[in-house]
Amino acid sequence: MGLVRKQTPEPEVPQLLDTDELIRRLDDPDPERRREAALELAGTPEAVPELLARVGLETEPRVRDAVLTTLAGHDSEAVAAGLAVHLASDEAGLRTAVAEALATMPGSVPSLLPNLLAAPDHDVRVMTAMVLADLPHPEAKSWLVRMITDDPHPNVVTAAIDALLPAASAEHIGVLEAAVLRFPDDPFLTFTVRAALPRLSGTA
Repeated sequence: MGLVRKQTPEPEVPQLLDTDELIRRLDDPDPERRREAALELAGTPEAVPELLARVGLETEPRVRDAVLTTLAGHDSEAVAAGLAVHLASDEAGLRTAVAEALATMPGSVPSLLPNLLAAPDHDVRVMTAMVLADLPHPEAKSWLVRMITDDPHPNVVTAAIDALLPAASAEHIGVLEAAVLRFPDDPFLTFTVRAALPRLSGTA
């Protein structure tokens, strides 16, 4: 009797889920399924409203990061505006995660800056400085200088200084020294500037 060649089983082809099913999985009890669904919805404009709604509801940081990654990939004004509202959140983790996502959206964030820089809540302006610290935009430093020069709150000015310093140069010394004169009673702001001046002036 001849040998019978054993048939190699065909590899299973994973079944692609449609958009509606992926959106439903954003509410799945399993956080890993939620995370996978959020990532698989990348490049799906019709899922943006549901993803934006999920940002404030998601309690698992790794799932929220996946949602934000997918949303940031759109880099549209509607998405940026929908995310920016969370800069005023009472939850520090959410504020920071959203700021990090906005910092990857150089195409749409600039249109929001006039309102963010004028936000009545100084904490929102602090978070805006955090966004500008990493925003890959040629005007990012100019916006930070404007915050240092014009903002009336020392915490905002200090945040803007912290954001500017990694890319600052000797040309910014005057702006930084003027900030110290504006807030002479703020020891942290003064220390931050004084510690940076030797490097910027080349005397360190």
